Amino acid sequence: MLYLLSFIIIIMITIYVITFTYRAKSLLSEMTAMMIAMAISMMTSLVVGTILGIILIGRLTIPVIFSVLFGMLIGYLIGRPFSLLASLDGLLAGIMGGMMGAMLGVMVFTQDPVVMTIFVDVIFIIIMMLIVKLIRQAVQESEIKPFTFKKNNWVKTIIGMIALLLIVSVVFFKPISYYFNDLFGSTSEVSEVSSEKTNEVQAEQKDGYQEAVIKVEPYGYTPENVKVKVGVPVKLHFQKSFAGGCLSFLLIEDFQLEKTLKKGDNLVEFTPEKPGIYTFHCGMNMYFGKILVE
Repeated sequence: MLYLLSFIIIIMITIYVITFTYRAKSLLSEMTAMMIAMAISMMTSLVVGTILGIILIGRLTIPVIFSVLFGMLIGYLIGRPFSLLASLDGLLAGIMGGMMGAMLGVMVFTQDPVVMTIFVDVIFIIIMMLIVKLIRQAVQESEIKPFTFKKNNWVKTIIGMIALLLIVSVVFFKPISYYFNDLFGSTSEVSEVSSEKTNEVQAEQKDGYQEAVIKVEPYGYTPENVKVKVGVPVKLHFQKSFAGGCLSFLLIEDFQLEKTLKKGDNLVEFTPEKPGIYTFHCGMNMYFGKILVE
């Protein structure tokens, strides 16, 4: 719901600003047009790329391609009435914003995607407000009559959109206080103790081998630590709950293991010959776990 609302806001405001720019084109300098084309194309592609990177759970290819093409299209449409130089400026900004947005979405989808979505939306709205103000300063009010968002209601409309984003995040996701707890840390000792207990598991001893299950979720491995006995064959079931992302690749260098994890159950087998602590991690070294051999 939040992501759909974000797309609607982006499209509405972008259409408005493009139309507003077109109506003022005869009174805007080429330098101003270049700045407008660059700012709008970069911000639209940045927000679209971020949201797509979050929605597609860490997949980078499609968000990059779509957001870059979207930003390039917006940049070309804005710069076209002015000059080829303005169009080129918009095209290049669309490429840059799309790539940065997609990478940002992939990086935050395992942490606080709702907070980041609201954050980039608010920045987008603020930048669009400043662009409209820039255009208004360049022309006389009597010569430009926007088809929507009257001047006196513009600020109220923006405040309403931001409030709507916050309401949607609270109703459909988590209370705002939850995100502040994540940012500044929870003081609940019970939660910390519970986390420590669920963060480690002892491999189950079976006939001739030992076995444990590790859940691979968007925010990492659960549990992160697995205790096993030395000299006994180990079977680890990495159960992945989603497709894509850097967690799709597993590395355990000490046992010379590399495995692509698909959605569902993925079996990894090895025999620890020496006691010690051995690390496993994702393909981008962002998420880690430990095998404790005793």
